[in-house]
Amino acid sequence: MKSNNVSRASVILTGYNAWVLMILFQGFSVKSIPLIFVFTLLGFVIDTQIFSVVFCCSLVGLIAPAFLPWVILIAGLLSSVAGDTKKIRIMGFLTVTSILWFFPISASIPLVLVASLAALFNNKYLRYSLVPAGFIISVLLIGLPGPVDVQPVIAGSTITDGILSYSIPQVNTSRREVLLAAPHEGLWAVWIAIEAGGVRDSIPMAAIRLGDDMLILPAGVDTLSFTMIPGDTLAVTLMRDFRRFNHSVIHATAGGERL
Repeated sequence: MKSNNVSRASVILTGYNAWVLMILFQGFSVKSIPLIFVFTLLGFVIDTQIFSVVFCCSLVGLIAPAFLPWVILIAGLLSSVAGDTKKIRIMGFLTVTSILWFFPISASIPLVLVASLAALFNNKYLRYSLVPAGFIISVLLIGLPGPVDVQPVIAGSTITDGILSYSIPQVNTSRREVLLAAPHEGLWAVWIAIEAGGVRDSIPMAAIRLGDDMLILPAGVDTLSFTMIPGDTLAVTLMRDFRRFNHSVIHATAGGERL
């Protein structure tokens, strides 16, 4: 028993040291604190079948912080449901509650309920049934999960013999804005062709912004022209929020020539 406690403490302390090293290299962020719960959980499950999964989750959390909410959720829910002892299941529940920082409260409630109930029940078949039941209830109450927002994307550009061409990715509810930067020198006449669709109404869908000027467009096809100088940025923004079973999307092509 004593050797097990020593091994558990060693794993937890090693995880804490890895967390400190991550902070030293990447800088401190409040959002990294839940990773401490994963390393604590790792020590609790050291002699169980789920150790390898929790260990992989801790590694992904260290290497790719962008996936931190999801790896914490996987480790926490798995431990609260499949943990051999009540201590492990309670630690899994605490790990799940640590990610409330990342998720809207409406999406977090079903996850916390599943984890808390699973931590209390000793019947493993009942615990396993809680996970699909919890997600079904979540879908019925708040719908299917929506996409995660990302930062604006800067479109690539090339200049050949005074002709400017942009490579613009698709704008949708996961990539809501694309920025087109002007070349570093010269005066440029720039055109952009917009094709917005995926909706069945005429409510404004796309915003085209250059400096303080903004043009709002409904779904459809439009071609616009601008004059740009170094320092200008043309922004193409989707104005529609995510709606389940809809597919709001903007396709754009752009180019120009030096005046």
